[in-house]
Amino acid sequence: MGGGRLAESERVVLERRLADQLRAAIEALTERDFTDDTLVDAVAISESLTRRLVGRHRVRWYEADPADAKLRLGYLDHSPIRGPNNAIAPPMRIEIVEGQDGIRRMEGSARLGSAYEGPPHGVHGGWVAALLDELLGSAQRLSEQQGVTATLKIRYRNITPIDEELRFSAWIHEDRGRVLIVRGTCHAGDTLTADAEGMFVRIRFDEIRDRMRERRTAD
Repeated sequence: MGGGRLAESERVVLERRLADQLRAAIEALTERDFTDDTLVDAVAISESLTRRLVGRHRVRWYEADPADAKLRLGYLDHSPIRGPNNAIAPPMRIEIVEGQDGIRRMEGSARLGSAYEGPPHGVHGGWVAALLDELLGSAQRLSEQQGVTATLKIRYRNITPIDEELRFSAWIHEDRGRVLIVRGTCHAGDTLTADAEGMFVRIRFDEIRDRMRERRTAD
């Protein structure tokens, strides 16, 4: 790179390429046996990579300005569920869709490989729950104020298959003021693999930030 500064668009592309390569390496670790030489080389390369990945602390959205919606949405790039820049994320893609019935829903899609396997050929139930929690939480954007998960009920209807495109849908079922009830589903093709209901309690994120900061200081 000649030591020059990268344009923001170039940084975005490179961060995502790096995450994609790490994601592929994680997948390879779960589904391949390696020769001794390959394993020795891979460990040396990974150690070298870890030493190179140094830099200043990335400021979280809540450490800067919790009211900055753009900063908050930008930080989703590093979400462990949908973040394209997070190597442990599948990642999940999410968008707002308005149906023919006029009801707005949050819809998502993801394809999980062997790194996420639980039962034979199936996604681990914990990951199914995490994906649904992410989608139901995102569906709060369909209301005026967001909160955090208080309860999450998952019903596993069928095995959620790995290596298949999964479709998710979530909608606001009931708005009780401080409490929001959101429901959602996960499908593989025409098969309903899981459905969920989440209760979300609206909070002030700046209060949570201050409380957790005090906790970390005390520790």
